[in-house]
Amino acid sequence: MTVMRNRGAIPWQRLTMLVALLLPWALLAAWQWQEYEAEREAARETLRRQADSVMNALVGGVRSHRRLGRFLEEQLQGVLDELAKSQDVLAVAVVSADGKTALKAGKAGQLNLSSPIETGQFWDEAGFRCAVAFQLPPDMPGPGPGMGPGMGQGMGPGRGGGRGRGGPARQLESGDPGPTASDGRFVAVLLLDRARTDQQIQHYALLRILVVAAGGLVILSVTLAWRATMRLADARGRTRLLETEARHLRELSQAAAGLAHETRNPLGLIRGWTQRLAQSLPDNPQQHEQAQAVIEECDRVTARINQFLAFARPCEPKMAEVRLAEVIDELAGLLEPDLDAKHLTLAHGLPRPDETVQADREMLRQALFNLLQNAVVFSPEGGSVEIAVRTGEDSCRRIEVADRGPGVAREMVDLLFTPYHTTRSGGTGLGLAIVRRIATAHDWRAGYTPRPDGGSIFWLDGIHG
Repeated sequence: MTVMRNRGAIPWQRLTMLVALLLPWALLAAWQWQEYEAEREAARETLRRQADSVMNALVGGVRSHRRLGRFLEEQLQGVLDELAKSQDVLAVAVVSADGKTALKAGKAGQLNLSSPIETGQFWDEAGFRCAVAFQLPPDMPGPGPGMGPGMGQGMGPGRGGGRGRGGPARQLESGDPGPTASDGRFVAVLLLDRARTDQQIQHYALLRILVVAAGGLVILSVTLAWRATMRLADARGRTRLLETEARHLRELSQAAAGLAHETRNPLGLIRGWTQRLAQSLPDNPQQHEQAQAVIEECDRVTARINQFLAFARPCEPKMAEVRLAEVIDELAGLLEPDLDAKHLTLAHGLPRPDETVQADREMLRQALFNLLQNAVVFSPEGGSVEIAVRTGEDSCRRIEVADRGPGVAREMVDLLFTPYHTTRSGGTGLGLAIVRRIATAHDWRAGYTPRPDGGSIFWLDGIHG
């Protein structure tokens, strides 16, 4: 249950860290969004005020010139033309409520002068459109023909030398309706260019996005720096712990080696005296057999002590070029009695005689001897032990030792290469542990793979040529 709680704690820690990272970034993004909204509204408000100013000037001009009668149309058209030339003004128009009179200037086709015209302010694709309804009082007669500029000698119409017949006077006399001849209701329509405002809003948006991105990078950088600091502190703590453990293991190894030496010397003495005793009792078969049993036990204990010393001895390889074919041939000759005892054959795919690898020759020989000896022990009689050398894509060698034995149970695989773990009677459990220790010292990998058609494959991988 403790293990399950520890495993379950990791996602919660990661989730807490993720929330701690995203929360300030989300707050920063929300703040920048509010700032962007305020700046966008301020930019649009500026354009609205500009439209209000232009519209107030236009309506005020129309109302101030309402006494000009027919002359208002010419004056107003000139005003509209000048407005259309102004910066940001795309089009402008004054339309009577009945739609009969319409004065336009600029890109009037974009004004959408449909009847009735909807008043108000609108953000269209063409620009910012503003429509204001206003009303003028009924037409008031302009100055009489006898009172206008350039009047002649008479007082009434047609009198004088004809100099009093100006343009406005003639228009009024003709009976044509003036521009304000409707019921006095008009709509002024203005279209302003929104391109600069949109560009300014886009600039604000880009600026706020950059601020959010920069804030995210700062938060990420601080987080990575914090994690690196924590990992460095953890690594330093682990290093100190490993150094302490390594020092303790070295001291324990030295003590164990000393104890093994102190034990092996008395064993040698016991074996020697027992052997002499066995030779001095030729007429007593029972005592001679007992003496031989003591000698065998001394040899067995001595062999285990030797293996323990090989495992406990500091492993510092002396790298050199080693011919794999020579090492395998030597091991084949060394194991020949064991192979013959079980009627086994050693099948091998030897590399070229001149092919070499970088290794400590004695350590490599010890590792391969342990693997081959295990294969011989577990192989059934009359079978075969196979050793193969393969070359990977990275030019590294892989040495495999395969047998036709029972294989390793799945639940026991993780315990392989563990000191003092053995599956055979009389085994010390140090053979595979020594193999892994030698592999680790060389930066190799040692492992086990079940054979597809039954048996085991033990291998050494990562051996450089």
